[in-house]
Amino acid sequence: MKRIIKLFLYALISIVIVGLIYSLIPRVFNGGNTYGNGLPKSDYLKDKIENEINRYIQDSSSRIETVVCLKEGEIVYEFGDTKKLINTRSIRKSIMNLLYGIAVDKGVLNINETLESLGIDESQTPLTEQEKTATIRDLLMARSGVYLPAEGEVATTRDNRPNRDQYKPGEYFLYNNFDFNVLGAILEKKTNMSIGEFMEEYLAKPLQLQDFSSSNIVYDNPWPIPNKSMSDYPIYWIFMSTRDLAKVGLLVSQKGNWNGEQIVPAEWINESTQPYTKYEDYDINQNPIDAYGYLWKIDTDNNNIWADGYGGQYLIIDTENNLVTTQLNPNGNSLLSSGLYLMDENRDNASRIEIMNIHNMILEN
Repeated sequence: MKRIIKLFLYALISIVIVGLIYSLIPRVFNGGNTYGNGLPKSDYLKDKIENEINRYIQDSSSRIETVVCLKEGEIVYEFGDTKKLINTRSIRKSIMNLLYGIAVDKGVLNINETLESLGIDESQTPLTEQEKTATIRDLLMARSGVYLPAEGEVATTRDNRPNRDQYKPGEYFLYNNFDFNVLGAILEKKTNMSIGEFMEEYLAKPLQLQDFSSSNIVYDNPWPIPNKSMSDYPIYWIFMSTRDLAKVGLLVSQKGNWNGEQIVPAEWINESTQPYTKYEDYDINQNPIDAYGYLWKIDTDNNNIWADGYGGQYLIIDTENNLVTTQLNPNGNSLLSSGLYLMDENRDNASRIEIMNIHNMILEN
């Protein structure tokens, strides 16, 4: 009997140890790459202003864990571990916009193609004939007219979802993860590459991102546990470092040009950042953001381009002042760290206004 009890305890301890090890395994690794190269640092910022920003961050009630600010293409302010890989959450959508711009330029897809012509359908809840007429352009504008549950959707989408076929494609704006997730599947189908492979080859390498690799794209859950999806089209998460994301913002501020090479067509950047949807028409309040383009949010009052995500993930692109400000807050990269993040009641305690204040403090330097 004692032998059986001892074997049981050994087995139990082994299970606990294996479970603990598994819970600590990172979803993505920052192993570096062979093409990365950093941006130069500038002494543009006065010591007084830098100290004021540091105090502002320390005194802030919001989560502000990593920040990078670029002025004229140089690093003028850096806070936190800016090389740490972080799930960008909904910023993934704006990055997908750039991948589409590259794919369109290469002639591998046309944004006027319809879901029907692309063979897009749902096995559990087939699309209606009207829904199949939605184009890639409709998806980019979050106006597909397809109102089906999708992985990773927010409560406001779930609560405000119209009835099926209530609006034709292009008629009505709904920040709908069906549109965003399907865009990832279409890109893979048309390019015969995974999102990670395409992004690494045509965006990360030209920009010499320091911390990116194709394995930084994670499908389904951002933590390593199985996920039963309600859709045929899985969500994709893009893990990036703050310093790499700042480079992406700089590329947009330079109209897709990087060191004399046109990575993304300037015409695509211009087309993507038009205010196709005005938030006031839908009673949406995301101050200072007031409009939506192709997967980009827009502050028309200040002519700023925004990308943001749950938990304090922000990218501000100020093209008039050639200033890029980005903030990323860690939100889990393993089963354990993700669990601790989800248990944190203050995980979404991050304000657009506070990162905008940091942006403005640099402008006032």
